Amino acid sequence: MRKRTIVKPKALNEAGSGSVQKEENSSKSRGEHVSNGGSVGGFGKRLLKAVQILILITLVPPFLNYAALQKEATDLKPNHGQLYDIAWGQKLFKMCHGKGPPTVILDAPTGMTSDVWELVWPRIAKIARVCVYDRAGLGFSERPLMNYSQTDGQDAKSNTRNRWHPFTVERMADDLNKLVTTSSQEVQPFILVGAELGALVAQFYTQMFDNQVAGMLLINPLSDDLFEQDSGSWKTHWFGNLIPSFQSMQLGAALGLVRLALLVGLINQPLTGTNMPEDVINRQKHFLCHPKHLSSVVDEYHFMNESFSQIRTMRMLKAVPSNVSVTVLSGNYYDELMPSHLNKAWAKSEQNLLTKHYPRAKHIVINSADRHMLYRNPDAISEQVIKMIKQVRNKLRIKSS
Repeated sequence: MRKRTIVKPKALNEAGSGSVQKEENSSKSRGEHVSNGGSVGGFGKRLLKAVQILILITLVPPFLNYAALQKEATDLKPNHGQLYDIAWGQKLFKMCHGKGPPTVILDAPTGMTSDVWELVWPRIAKIARVCVYDRAGLGFSERPLMNYSQTDGQDAKSNTRNRWHPFTVERMADDLNKLVTTSSQEVQPFILVGAELGALVAQFYTQMFDNQVAGMLLINPLSDDLFEQDSGSWKTHWFGNLIPSFQSMQLGAALGLVRLALLVGLINQPLTGTNMPEDVINRQKHFLCHPKHLSSVVDEYHFMNESFSQIRTMRMLKAVPSNVSVTVLSGNYYDELMPSHLNKAWAKSEQNLLTKHYPRAKHIVINSADRHMLYRNPDAISEQVIKMIKQVRNKLRIKSS
């Protein structure tokens, strides 16, 4: 008998292998699905982490900067200065030393605080009363709180103080008058010492309140024809370079980036004179990180054309009295940070100021000095102020005898 051989049906084998293949394909498909899901999930996690880091970078520096500003505002405020209410809720910072008469009032350059006089006022205070202050919005002084256009109706009376736009020379002179005659009643007569925009304020103040002023010392004064020199090169530089740079600094301060730049040494505080006290250096860094201060810096530059127009109008209405002593100080060096043509245009406008408006003024050129002489050549400045103090006192003696 032959042994029977059992043969599996072909269809059954194919079906069985098909089931196995389907299971393998199904397992492979599930594996691919898990693998793809893990890839998508990993990308989502990385994206979420990137967003978190971006939020930290965006929010943490401004928050830390704000917290630091609050602490520094108390720690860095000068011990002897204080805020004076000049009416309508606005306060200006002022610090005085010594005894008068006369009282010397020091007014800083455009966009700068009273710290620029830190190496000058101590020597003056030994022989006379000397005051430094910060214009509206700068340093520790408060920005104006209202819209300063004159109104009609019931609010007109309350806004008579606001007939001049803030951050123009008319308003600055009026602010200064309120500060030294109403809020604190400093001893008269005054000797006004101003640099750049501060010199413009000194001139306007003298023409408005000539009976209070005995002398003016104008250091590198801004002249109202500066923007007309050299085919408007200074006007282009002023509005095309200076203002945008301060606006960028203001934005960087609001984002906390200026503080980071100061920490890593990418930018420096502006007062680079030798022997500058550490508290002044720290205070200047504080102001560079303060959006409010930088906003006022931008405003002073922005309204310069209007200030020039105001001083021209005032000169047409009234001249500086002949009994007011006027001295103009300038350096014999160009500012190395400015192009040559801008230095030449500035020097020409300064000479025009002397020729057209102060032909009897004494013009003194400080050797080895430039536009930074306030904190780089402080002894030369102090010496000239002291000379004017002595001249004024001699006049007062003659007048009283």
